[in-house]
Amino acid sequence: MTKDFFPECSESDWQIMPMVAGRSFDAKMGPFEFRKTAEGKAQARFKTDDDCRNIQYGLHGGYLAACAEQAFYLPLYTDRCVALGRVVTIDFNMQFLQGGDIGKDLIADIELMKETGRMGFTRGTLSQGGQALCSFSATLRKLPPQA
Repeated sequence: MTKDFFPECSESDWQIMPMVAGRSFDAKMGPFEFRKTAEGKAQARFKTDDDCRNIQYGLHGGYLAACAEQAFYLPLYTDRCVALGRVVTIDFNMQFLQGGDIGKDLIADIELMKETGRMGFTRGTLSQGGQALCSFSATLRKLPPQA
């Protein structure tokens, strides 16, 4: 992976997110797919399996939060406003609407609400089969390119 990786995408087909190697939390999440759907809008697709389940055999809320956290910067990334990994989370809110099922893909729809020189404000949903499981919003600090 290059120092400042940007995806090649306009409105695009699904691409695999390049994940870091090693023992980081990001590496443990595993790869997921993403695509740009319009200017300032993106989607991510996460697989679900028994490693994401809670004690009731549904999707764990922590897994849902981690997926949202992996996805909420994607409109900035696909619009080439920030390079891979060059944001930090300032604020993150999530509302759980209903439970999810193991074995069905989880889709994140994210939109950029506002961008300033150093900040990005996004919101989105995580859904399965067209049914929203949760909604979220985030405030992100854009980091300068790596030296």
